[in-house]
Amino acid sequence: MQTAGNNTCGFPLNVTDATGTEITLDERPDRITTTNPSAAQTLWEIGAQDRVVGVTEFAGYLSGTDSKTNVSAEFGVSVEKVVATDPDLVLAPNASADQVADLRAQNLTVYHFPAATDIDDIAAKTERTGRLVGNCETAAEVNTEMNQTVEDVESQTAELDRLDALYPLGGGFVAADNTFINEIMKIAGTTNVAASEADGYPQLSDEVILKTDPEIILVTDTEGAILDREPYASTTAGAEDNYVVMNTNYLNQPAPRSVIESTKTLAAAVEDLQANKTEETVNSSGTCGFPLTVTDATGTEITINEQPDRITTTNPSAAQTLWELGAQDRVVGVTEFAGYLNGTASKTNVSAEFGVSVEKVVATNPDLVLAPNASAGQVADLRAQNLTVYHFPAATDVGDIAAKTERTGRLVGNCETAAEVNTEMNQTVENVENQTAELDRPDALYPLGGGYVAADNTFINEIMQIGGTTNVAASEADGYPQLSDEVILQTNPELIVVTDSEASILERQPYASTNAGENGNYVVLNNNYLNQPAPRSVIESTKTLANGVEELQSEDAKDDRSRTDESSGSSSDDDDRNEEDEQDEVVDANKTAVDTNETAVDTNETAVDENETAVDENETAVDTNETAVDTNETAVDTNETAVDTNETAVDENETVVNGNQTATDTSSKESTTSAEPNDTSNQEGNETETSNDVVNQETEQDGGPSNTTDDGTESEVPGFGIVVTVLVILGFAYLSPQR
Repeated sequence: MQTAGNNTCGFPLNVTDATGTEITLDERPDRITTTNPSAAQTLWEIGAQDRVVGVTEFAGYLSGTDSKTNVSAEFGVSVEKVVATDPDLVLAPNASADQVADLRAQNLTVYHFPAATDIDDIAAKTERTGRLVGNCETAAEVNTEMNQTVEDVESQTAELDRLDALYPLGGGFVAADNTFINEIMKIAGTTNVAASEADGYPQLSDEVILKTDPEIILVTDTEGAILDREPYASTTAGAEDNYVVMNTNYLNQPAPRSVIESTKTLAAAVEDLQANKTEETVNSSGTCGFPLTVTDATGTEITINEQPDRITTTNPSAAQTLWELGAQDRVVGVTEFAGYLNGTASKTNVSAEFGVSVEKVVATNPDLVLAPNASAGQVADLRAQNLTVYHFPAATDVGDIAAKTERTGRLVGNCETAAEVNTEMNQTVENVENQTAELDRPDALYPLGGGYVAADNTFINEIMQIGGTTNVAASEADGYPQLSDEVILQTNPELIVVTDSEASILERQPYASTNAGENGNYVVLNNNYLNQPAPRSVIESTKTLANGVEELQSEDAKDDRSRTDESSGSSSDDDDRNEEDEQDEVVDANKTAVDTNETAVDTNETAVDENETAVDENETAVDTNETAVDTNETAVDTNETAVDTNETAVDENETVVNGNQTATDTSSKESTTSAEPNDTSNQEGNETETSNDVVNQETEQDGGPSNTTDDGTESEVPGFGIVVTVLVILGFAYLSPQR
């Protein structure tokens, strides 16, 4: 804090620095020494360089520093060298905080700046430096230029797609969140992938760097040599050789010129990169003709001389896309998990125990092999057989899926249809978002089995968001992590997304103890759509989920109204049905349940195979999905037991109908919200709805006779219960002939 009178930029001056120490300057300092290059850069910017007598070696890029004393030591600065410059003022930015006390012990006037993590901090440092050296007006002009540049760059990149970016410092260390470098990356139109991992300058493992998968890497050497080394070579940036060279003297120093030059350089690179991609798309898809030369996700240039007539796919998502584009007649090979598509029975099954069989793919004699991200490990093996293979990058959102669809259309010569499919998908997304805009967003979770879930930076998370839910796993991790029971209970989802109609997972812990489990809230999505990043998956999954969310909230509102009616003593004529009719319905319902559960046995056996799709498309570990297989096999046994249980229940209910000697019971109704996964509606007239979507089931309550008086107290009149019993028996004797 400065004393009054600082607006005149005069002296004497009293200010308090970042250490809480009050600094007094009786007159304008004529000999200034800096202990960091950022302070020196600022002094040069505000025109005070002629009064600087000492700088560090890293300020050597500034014009005229060769005539200044180099005060650097092996680590930090040399106190003896600083003293030798005989300074009136020493400016010590945050990086040299450890030596401030040593310098002050030499009776030097030292002003220590706080850390600068954003543009405002840098502007404040510039303003304070101008005040300390008497150059207030120039400091204000520099800040104006910096702020205007920031505004211009943000406008320049506003309409661009934000590229995932990373700035490696070496040895796995990176610039992450709460740093001025992260601020520069955001202003210039990128998303710093390290910002979601940590603050400051952490060291990331190779696995984490591969998981963040940056599309562009910031480097300070003109060769971008780091992209030739792992793990960076295996990222999208490395595969496509996407990097931008930044000036290390600017990027690494929190000062005004650093912001101006770094943001402009990075924004221009982002703009050029996207312009090149757009030009490639226009050139390659404008005529949708051949020959065609494109570069895939591995950085390999693919040339297709004529329209491919024999196409083999290594993942079901690629097959689904080809079916959508109307190119299925030219497909000769698919994996077993594409078997749900019409006509795949006549195609060669190229699946192996893990992934695909290279020999089977070769045997299809394909003109083109489409290999989505999940089969990345086999691309090199396929190319070794002289096959033309196009490898797609991972798809984590609708934009990625649209790009995959467009590129697939270009590769097979069906550009126009691809554009139509994307239009339908984008229109559906817009409609679904409008449908759920006014709804409360329930906390949701999609368990894959064994504690594995779909989390952030996945296309499934995108579907959940579009469908009107908040994915509770998104705040825990990226990709498909394994969460402990404690974390799942802590996230406490209100809604569980499942792919089996019985939603048996809600009966197991920890899911049974969540809000969703206790209230039976789930929505069934089609496994073939939800687990495959393709256009039809987006269309069907978002609509089904949105309908489920909408109907769930409608049922909640209905339940609230019902509870209000019951508390006020209201009743309807429908509630006065004969007890025997109600019991008959229970018998029929349980018989139907027997059939339903028998069907569920078959369904779950099929689910054993279907859940193996997650091995490829969900990009989770093989072991995870093998656990899911075991889980579903267990579900088969569980449902078979349920068949026996329900058959017993039928017998028990028949006994109740024939032998019930109690007064009228009031059976509660089951409230079932149905949202068909494939947009098909339940048949009209079906009195027993299968719970294929969100289910809220109230507990049955029996209202039997009680030996009470009108005022609710227990009756003391002898024989009252006998009278009631006789009347009940006579009532049944009368009702039986009526039946």
